[in-house]
Order: sequence, then structure tokens, then C-alpha cells
Amino acid sequence: MPLSMTHPPPHSGKTPQTPADIARAALHKLTEEMLPPTPENFTKIYYEISGTLPPPDSASNQRCGNLLEMIREVVVNLSEKTSGLAVDLQSGNQGIKQSLDDLATTEEKARIQQLLHSVIEATSVLYTRVEDTHEDIVASRLAMEHIKEEMRETRQWLQEDTLTGAQNRRGMDMTLAREIARSKRYKTAVSTAMIDIDHFKRVNDVHGHDAGDAALVHLSTVIKSVLREADVLVRYGGEEFLVVLPETDIRGAHYVVDRLKQVIQKSPMIYEGKKIELTFSGGIAQLKSDENGHALIMRADKALYEAKHAGRNCIKVAE
Repeated sequence: MPLSMTHPPPHSGKTPQTPADIARAALHKLTEEMLPPTPENFTKIYYEISGTLPPPDSASNQRCGNLLEMIREVVVNLSEKTSGLAVDLQSGNQGIKQSLDDLATTEEKARIQQLLHSVIEATSVLYTRVEDTHEDIVASRLAMEHIKEEMRETRQWLQEDTLTGAQNRRGMDMTLAREIARSKRYKTAVSTAMIDIDHFKRVNDVHGHDAGDAALVHLSTVIKSVLREADVLVRYGGEEFLVVLPETDIRGAHYVVDRLKQVIQKSPMIYEGKKIELTFSGGIAQLKSDENGHALIMRADKALYEAKHAGRNCIKVAE
């Protein structure tokens, strides 16, 4: 008995519309050009085929919304492909079983040849359908890897200050929560240092706001050069920076900030050929057993306030 099965239509030559379609086309192009399917190669061809540019640093809601829509389309497309395959496999299996049953009961040579041909044709169609679906699954997997990379970059972008590359307040909240939880779990110290550039307004007034931005970048670069890999730098606001120091008590925090003062004094900023000396005031605090991240920051900020009123260019320890 002849078998009828649904089969995906051949490629129409139109520009792919969904992320899964684009991913499949990108996979084909990688194969044609004999390029390894690395994330870099895949992402490059993905954007070439889609005719779009990588997402710019636009509004976070739009960027996240685009990623969520891409995920939805890939999941829907993959669901349709796999559910369609299941239907075809069930239909094809029933047809093959019926042909084999008929084959066992007939002795006519012509009928036997007809049934054998039917089984072979049905098996071939099923094989092709499985291969096509496998290709779709591979393409969807690559699309999801591409989306995962976009999500990683978006998450970093959402938590990063665009000027200095330090974490922003959103990233700070996550970092503090993580480090405080770790500190309480393993009974280790964690300290913070609040740092504020001295006479920052004067830098802006005398040299211009671009010089002020350059000063922020310069200070953040120097701070990063002193910190350990586990330490975290946050642009707290304006010319204020917060340093989170895991597994560091108050003495260790004082040593780090004092070391930073020495380095900044030896590394003046050069702006448009002019040397601009920068100093900062600092306040440090160690986490108490009964306080949260907000209270810790407030104590460090209070110590910074005391340092500024003590004449600036000094470090004060929170009570």
C-alpha cells in the first residue's frame, strides 16, 4: 500500500526570518565554506545572513526584549520540527508494519515487489525526514549558543559602567549579596573601601569635563592594577568608587587602600600634554556579623566623610 507523509518543502531561496531559520542557513554556509562552527564564525555569518548588526548598547529593555523574542522563536520552531517528526515517524511506522504484514501473507510476485518498493520508499522518506530534523536541531542548538553568548554580553553590559568598565550599582548589589553570603557561610572577613577623588570639581572647572572623565578612567585603571582578581571595583556614583575586598579584614583593607594611594601618587594623569596630580580620600569598613551590605556601605561612606573633613588625601576606618 502506498505511504503518504508530510515532508518539509525545499528551501525557497527567501531570506530566513526566524532565528532558527537564520541559524540553519548559517550552518549550511559554514559547511559550504568549510569553516569550523565556532561561536565567532557562527555569529559573524548569522548577522551577515540576517542583514542586521550586532545589538548596540541601546536601552536595556529593548535589548533584553529582543533576546527573549529570539529564544521564543527558536523554541517554537524546534517544537514544531520535533512534533512534526514524531507524527511522521508514527505514520511511517504504521505504514511499514502494514506492508510487512501484507508481505507475509501474499505469494504474488508482483504484489511482493510492490510491497517491498513501498517499504523501501517509506524508509527512505523517514530517513530523509530524520536527517532534516537533525539538521534543524543542530541549527537550533547553534542559535541557542549564539543567544547565550548575547545574554552573557548583555548581562555584563547591564552590570558595567560604560565609562570606566567598573561594575555599576546593579552589579554591586549582586556582588555584595554573593560575598556577604560567602563570608557568613565560611566565617571569613569581607571589607569595603569607599574612595572619592579630591577636588574633582576643580578638575572639571579648570580642564573641562572631558578631563574629568579621563580622571575617572585613570583612577579606575590604577585601582584595577592594584586589586586582586577576586576584588571588585564599583563606580558608586559621580567620582565615588567602592572596592569590595573578599576574605580581607580591616588591616588588609587599609593596606590595599594605602598601597593604592602610593601608586596614584606615582602615576599622575597626563591630559593633553599636561600633568594632573590626583589624590583621593578613603573610608574603609569590615562587615559585622549582624549587618547587611547596605549597612556596611553606609559605615564606609561615613568613614569617607570623616576623611574628607580631616583635610582629604587620607584614609579613615569606620568605627
